[in-house]
Amino acid sequence: MALGKLSSLGIGSNVLNYDTIEKLRKADEASQIKPLEKKMEKNLEKQTELVELTSAVREIKSYTSKLADYSTYLGRSSNVVGDAVKATITAGVPVQDIKLDIESIAKSDINEVGTKFAERDSVFTQKDATLNFFTKGKFYEIEIKAGMALDEVAQLITDKTNSEVIGTIMKTGGSNPYQLMINSKETGESNRIYFGALINGDTIKNGALDIKDDDFSITLATTKGASKTLNISLKTSADSKTNDNASALKEAIVKAIEADSDFEGLLENGDLNIGLGAKGDSLIINDRRGNEVQVGGAKARELGFKSTTSKDNLENKDLVTTNPIKAGLLKGTITIGSVPLDLSTITKKNNTSYDNAKAIAAAIDNIAGLHSNATQDGKVIINSDTGEVSIIPANDSASKEALESWGVSSGSTMDYTKTQNDLFKIKNIQAAQDAEFSYNGIKMRRPSNSIDDVASGITLELLSTTEPGKPAIINVTRDDEAIIESLTKFVESYNALSMKVDELTRFDEDSKIAGVFNGDSDVRMIRPTLNKIFSYTMGGGIERQSLVKYGITINEKGVMSLDTSTLRNALNSDPEGAKEFFQGKMTTREFREIEVDGVFKMLDKELAKLVDGSNSRLKLLEESLTREDKKLKEDKNKANAMLDTRYDLMAQRFAAYDGQISRTNNSFNSVQMMIDQSVANNKK
Repeated sequence: MALGKLSSLGIGSNVLNYDTIEKLRKADEASQIKPLEKKMEKNLEKQTELVELTSAVREIKSYTSKLADYSTYLGRSSNVVGDAVKATITAGVPVQDIKLDIESIAKSDINEVGTKFAERDSVFTQKDATLNFFTKGKFYEIEIKAGMALDEVAQLITDKTNSEVIGTIMKTGGSNPYQLMINSKETGESNRIYFGALINGDTIKNGALDIKDDDFSITLATTKGASKTLNISLKTSADSKTNDNASALKEAIVKAIEADSDFEGLLENGDLNIGLGAKGDSLIINDRRGNEVQVGGAKARELGFKSTTSKDNLENKDLVTTNPIKAGLLKGTITIGSVPLDLSTITKKNNTSYDNAKAIAAAIDNIAGLHSNATQDGKVIINSDTGEVSIIPANDSASKEALESWGVSSGSTMDYTKTQNDLFKIKNIQAAQDAEFSYNGIKMRRPSNSIDDVASGITLELLSTTEPGKPAIINVTRDDEAIIESLTKFVESYNALSMKVDELTRFDEDSKIAGVFNGDSDVRMIRPTLNKIFSYTMGGGIERQSLVKYGITINEKGVMSLDTSTLRNALNSDPEGAKEFFQGKMTTREFREIEVDGVFKMLDKELAKLVDGSNSRLKLLEESLTREDKKLKEDKNKANAMLDTRYDLMAQRFAAYDGQISRTNNSFNSVQMMIDQSVANNKK
């Protein structure tokens, strides 16, 4: 209410003051504002209760939705008999028993280098060396320079193979505890690492193979290092696949080697290896010692061998190859092996590069145990019977410059065979292999122990082999825990919602107290909606089903209860019937296939009408309360504004009346004073 110049209201009359106006306003507010505020409080209470009610409906609906969902009834659990395998089973996998006979588990390739070292950074070799190996269909030649440290060699192997092969250092103990390990990154036969000389074939044809006499042969180094040729015989059936033929050829070669005493022990100690290619449809023949491997015969190509010698797989087939030799008279002395070569006496002023290369090669070729020749582009090639050659310049600048121009480092160079015997001494600790197993009697092979492609929804983790005649058994059974848990939560939420609805819609005849939604049909209809499930049945006669069959009952007070043992028995005895009663089923009526809703799908649809979508009943009730609240606030603001205007005007009128009264009083007081003075004078 405005004050300002009216702040002296009532001074003249002692009646027309603000106390009087406030009393009048409070009377008007009691009749006009208070009823609106009570309605607003009631509206707020309804909105608060509606939020809780909606939440309770949504909670019970979350469980009816689960029970109405087909996937809820596809839960599976598994039990494994034995320790050889772990199994993960996803929903919907058929209930069954799976028998697994595990012949071998997949392994990675583990190899140790025989030489041991005092420290991780110890010098690996004082001579240049080459490490040759083949894995995953690719050849690698690792150039190890003289003076490289052990840890540098390990990292070099890892880097050059893009981590397909891992070079690691293991501390084994002793005075020289550190040892280089060369291992495959992954499991499976295709990850096997073949060191030394190797010949690998392409895919072998399918169908019948008839190999005999001189059709196919292999030439390998014997235990004493001498080359020996073995003829291979093989006959397969017309329905053989490429993998079958590859495996059969592998076994035939292994048998031929085992049958010849000249190769005794070479397969067992890993010096000779016969393996399958990455896809199991080709063959690999390997000599870890580095000796040449050869294949021959009229049908070698038919068996996938396009190359006949392992030397074709080497990028550098010679021990030393120089840069093109310079033309003209050369200076300097270079010692090859133990023989010093004075270049000034070997070369001539008018010689071409090729002339000088021929002259130098001829001089080297005269050294015992060494072989040399020149190429047309002026390079010198050097090989050695021992697999090693030493090339050292004299201690003067001309000699050092001459060797540098050759592109050759000072020192000794060894081929793989020499390096294997003297330095690497590689020993296979564990050969990479595939997992081989029978799945319900069907033989299978996989490169990994984690297998998820045998049957949809089943993942196997092979841990160990099984004993013959004692397979691992995987029992795939129904898992009803999701159903039982959802029903348990449904019963709890049903009781909570029922109690809430009763509280909101109650009316006490004695106290005349009513719930905030007493008389609201949308809220009152929730209870009958919930109770529809008790009248729901499926089937007829002795096949008639109701909730009671599944342990769900309600007492005289409307409280629902669940007997889980009854529920479990019902689920175990007729799981399909339970699914149909809860979720629904397909049936044929009048030659049309239709879906019949189960009890929880029916209830879920009814609850959806309450809370799902913009036109759901509780959503519309919420919007109605929001509009009502807005209208009540507007009405209250209007009523307050009207009273403000009314009593501002009243205050102004009271001020005017009060002024008139004050002036009249002042005039009366003046007359009274004159009368009083006149009376006093007369008494004198």
